[in-house]
Amino acid sequence: MTDRVDSATGLRLVASPSAPVYRVAKSSYGPMNPPVREGSKRRAWNRWDTPGRTVYASDSTETAYIEALAWAHEEAASHDRAIRKTAELFGISTKKARAMVEADWLKAGNMQPGWLPTIWRDGRRMYQMTFPDGWWIDVTSSDTLSAVSAALEDRLLKWGITGTLTVSETTSNDRKLTTRIATWLREEVTLDDGSQPLGVQFGSKYGRSGEAEGTSWAYWMRAVDAGLSAEPVVVDSGLPIELTDSAFKRALQFHYIESR
Repeated sequence: MTDRVDSATGLRLVASPSAPVYRVAKSSYGPMNPPVREGSKRRAWNRWDTPGRTVYASDSTETAYIEALAWAHEEAASHDRAIRKTAELFGISTKKARAMVEADWLKAGNMQPGWLPTIWRDGRRMYQMTFPDGWWIDVTSSDTLSAVSAALEDRLLKWGITGTLTVSETTSNDRKLTTRIATWLREEVTLDDGSQPLGVQFGSKYGRSGEAEGTSWAYWMRAVDAGLSAEPVVVDSGLPIELTDSAFKRALQFHYIESR
């Protein structure tokens, strides 16, 4: 894969992936119809969202599943914390508290945390996408971290960041920080060849799993946001998500989630 340091900005750039990438999306919306981000409430935004539309894709189906199922992992972890607090509050064992709470869940007909309902799979497909040729910003590169730190020094101070940005900060859950950086990269950066970056490339915060490299891309939908009808992205019709899919099963195991 070709990469270089941009002479105009100091950012580390990576060429578009030569192979197709993968995205899990609701079949009712399709893979190129993400939510439009607007306003100042960024807590619910994804890490590299900007005002407008951003599409995420990964280097393998396994990585795509792992990223798409992160919410279920967080829900299960939050459930476990609540169980422990309930046990402490009532002076009972964690096992007893869990049994009581999960019995209420089942009585109400709800799927307990740690279980992925069939409806989640049925309503989604795994899509293959081919991005146009262009440059992506490697947001975990030391060159990029240094360049962003220098260019946004005053703004970063206002956002509570002193010194050079670190990988831990750009992979954190601080959406106000990461989406502000993304907005600057999208709206204010022009590269040395006169083009604008297609988006950012980043390593999955979950690392490598099995054969998955754990690389993902956030693509900014400049064309559609500018009022055009489509993006220069080639997308297939997608495949159903099967419980027997080995990549899907590995992603479930990775997050300690069960499905049926």
